[in-house]
Amino acid sequence: MADELTPETPEEEQPKKTHKQRKNGLYPGVSDELAESMRTGWADTELHGLEPIAQAAHTAARRAALSARFPGERLVVSAGRLKTRSNDTEYPFRASTEYAYLTGDQTENGVLVLEPSGETGHTATIYLLPRSNRENGEFWLSGQGELWVGRRHSLAEAEQLLGIPAKDVRELAEALTEAEGPVRNVRGHDAVIESALTDKVTKERDEELRVYLSEARAVKDDFEIGE
Repeated sequence: MADELTPETPEEEQPKKTHKQRKNGLYPGVSDELAESMRTGWADTELHGLEPIAQAAHTAARRAALSARFPGERLVVSAGRLKTRSNDTEYPFRASTEYAYLTGDQTENGVLVLEPSGETGHTATIYLLPRSNRENGEFWLSGQGELWVGRRHSLAEAEQLLGIPAKDVRELAEALTEAEGPVRNVRGHDAVIESALTDKVTKERDEELRVYLSEARAVKDDFEIGE
């Protein structure tokens, strides 16, 4: 009789389980059954018919003034990223003042890019984190998954709320690395974006952008006065 603690089938012949890796927890992975269960049964929660945020018209006017000040140049303004306090605990997040002033958005990882269009204008795009992916487990295995920190707006919802075309921010760094032409960036908020722009910007040019936005914010519009 085989020892009760020893499988009768040699270990190398037993079927192997695959596991989804996770950051924290008692075990390094989760079972395939649990991973499959967490992928299913979620309702579609897409929000439709959203109204623009109260300051949307004002942020559009601020972007237009910025565009007129720096014609023909790519302008990059980041919200910033979460900073880890310990292990998987982050400090409370506050978006950079310049980013919030130009977009009305206050979520982490966001980046506003004004791309030169024609001789004087720009096309604005806001790059954001999309909804957490349920297929690859990001929704619940990531410390910043929506199961733990709450629902994020989808890119389509963000467009309706902010009045700016929205794209996935995870694709931006590579796109900026390959971009050509003059660039200005508000420094000190997003190391990943700054690294992608290392050989494209100068401190002097970036400082001019920072100073312009600082002076522009000193003049309050009707929305700011009302607040």
